[in-house]
Amino acid sequence: MLLDACVLVPYQLADLLLRLADAELFEPLWSDELLAEVERNVVKLGIEPGKAANRIAQMASAFPNATVTGFEHLVSAMTNDPKDCHVAAAAVRGGAALIVTANTRDFPPEALARYDIEVVHPDDFLQDQLDLAEAVVVTCLQQHRAAYTRPQFTVTEYYLGLERTVPVFARSAMQAEVRHSGHRAGDPLPLEMRAEEEVLKAFFPRGGPTPDEPRGAAFMWRQALGSRPEFLTALYNLTLDPSLGGDFNQAEEILSGHGMTQFVERCPGDHDIAYVKFVPNVQQAAVAFAAAPIDDVKILTLVRCADEIWRVWGLSPSRFPSAAEVRGQ
Repeated sequence: MLLDACVLVPYQLADLLLRLADAELFEPLWSDELLAEVERNVVKLGIEPGKAANRIAQMASAFPNATVTGFEHLVSAMTNDPKDCHVAAAAVRGGAALIVTANTRDFPPEALARYDIEVVHPDDFLQDQLDLAEAVVVTCLQQHRAAYTRPQFTVTEYYLGLERTVPVFARSAMQAEVRHSGHRAGDPLPLEMRAEEEVLKAFFPRGGPTPDEPRGAAFMWRQALGSRPEFLTALYNLTLDPSLGGDFNQAEEILSGHGMTQFVERCPGDHDIAYVKFVPNVQQAAVAFAAAPIDDVKILTLVRCADEIWRVWGLSPSRFPSAAEVRGQ
């Protein structure tokens, strides 16, 4: 399986992939050209050149049989995106059955069909590994998280980091880890009780909440709801149809004793609709790190508007409104 440079640049994703390879779930392949591309891009992201070179050297040392050579004469025969023909050629020469890349559009299926090579997004690839070898993957995830010491990652921070590159896998892996921890369906949802400042950092590691993404909009809406009348204008601005909210007393009553969880669910078939869960029995700021069946979950439904701002459509008890319902169809 050939790993494209774009999946080896994000450190957390690359490190996890290589841990799974070390656990013999697959054999990684790359080329010197791909590793050079990784090194250049890592430096562009602010990593010191010496550290970037050391990272590449460690990868090559850990997997001495991963480097594909002698493919240069095949590059001109490749029919995928010209800038990635060297990737396809290395995959052909290396006998790879898969190319794992986030840039799937650069590798149309017809360009690689004759070589029996499939192109797969890392989110899909990791989900497949989880389905095939859940226990092994969960062990790798736990070891991977434990290896972060400067700084140390909480469970929440770890999965939020993965969510940036492989969101579907991050949610599935989190649930798998709970299953392997002995958590039973119906038990209270595991929570990390955190100070408000830490919750903000865990929810929004790149800065404060913003309404141009659903988690940020939901967080800001909930904060405004609990801070009326001071932030009533903000509350109206973050509500799709303020006339349906009245004075928002009912919404405040419904969410009383509930805390927001960090993961966002997308509506199937309409990615401009998103759902955020609020779970009960949270007496202080909390971050949920696992999904488990519990009673009395409240679903906040948000819609992305034409100005790219996400606004609250409604609040539902333990139910995800369909796209047709939200769109009034």
